[in-house]
Amino acid sequence: MKKYILISDFNLRARNRGTAALGYGALAFLREKGYMKEGQEVVQYTIYRNPFRKEIFSKFFQKCRKTENIQGFSITFTHIMVNAFEYKLWSKFGISLPFRPWGKFVRNIALVAAINGGDGFSDIYGKRLWSSRLREIKFAIKNKTPLILLPQTIGPFKDSKILAEAKRIMEFADKIYVRDTQYAKKLDELGIKYELTNDLSAYMKPESWNIEIKPDSIGINVSGLAYSNNFGDLAGQFTAYPELMKKIVQHFQKKGKTIYLIPHAYGYNDPEWGNDDMISGREFYNSLEDKTNIIFIDKDLISPQVKYVISKMSFFIGTRMHANFAAIFTKVPVFGLAYSFKFQGAFENNGINNRTAIINNISSADIPAIIEQIGKIYQEDCAKKS
Repeated sequence: MKKYILISDFNLRARNRGTAALGYGALAFLREKGYMKEGQEVVQYTIYRNPFRKEIFSKFFQKCRKTENIQGFSITFTHIMVNAFEYKLWSKFGISLPFRPWGKFVRNIALVAAINGGDGFSDIYGKRLWSSRLREIKFAIKNKTPLILLPQTIGPFKDSKILAEAKRIMEFADKIYVRDTQYAKKLDELGIKYELTNDLSAYMKPESWNIEIKPDSIGINVSGLAYSNNFGDLAGQFTAYPELMKKIVQHFQKKGKTIYLIPHAYGYNDPEWGNDDMISGREFYNSLEDKTNIIFIDKDLISPQVKYVISKMSFFIGTRMHANFAAIFTKVPVFGLAYSFKFQGAFENNGINNRTAIINNISSADIPAIIEQIGKIYQEDCAKKS
């Protein structure tokens, strides 16, 4: 049995708690499906050029193998440093020295599992981000290692060259899991076989922490991507978003509800400017003239802890897809403020219809209809409970 499982985009401490949730979920999914066996380890690698750079040199003396308890399971993580010359020798000519760490590494990979950010197997965020998520996939193809695409949204593709590259990857893959059927017709046309299943975050359990949640509360996720209105190819499409969020808050304040503002993608001590829910959440909270019954979750939480807060809401409104997933998979009534077609497909795959509103390029004139839609659904949910 080969020793290592290589998972792309794997980071349990990622800024985006949705991305981190995919990591937690991937571990559970791989065990449940029999892809990851007892004794196998999760491995990552870093390519370096200058071994005397301080941050590289120090890594050689850090513990590169550690075992952690992840949601009740003991998982061993290994990190391998590889010299850029060795990597190039292998990638260009297929030569790896069996007595070197990289040579041992390439011979011991049992499986490459690709997350691709959950919705990054597409060019909706631009060519650069598409390319940045292919390293482990290209490793699998080069090394002839079994490859699975973990549950994710496939497509859409605007660029024909990227679509052709995606098709080659999918034809190589041993198994493709999708979390929605939005691109199913195109996959069928391409002759790609796939299996529909839940998003990876469904496999991550909520973890409680020291917080008291008031009953019958409303959870709202203010997305830094939309609030900043300055992210990649989506920049400039969310001018009315801050106004929309204020009107949503005011709608529930009038009902006397406690409202929790819940960031979901943020670097607490190292923010990503233009895409950080904590920065935008603080700015939004501070902009509110009336802060009655508004609670802003200003803490550095891990992904399962954020899921716990969302799981305690009576109703949730999210702009981040994985914030909505946290509600969906804990049976919290939810409404999605959507900026891509992945929302509708993901909701419908979980039996949730007519609970999204597209917020790209909306104006102030469009806001009342969205508020009315949210209010109507909320009242329907309340009626079901009573």
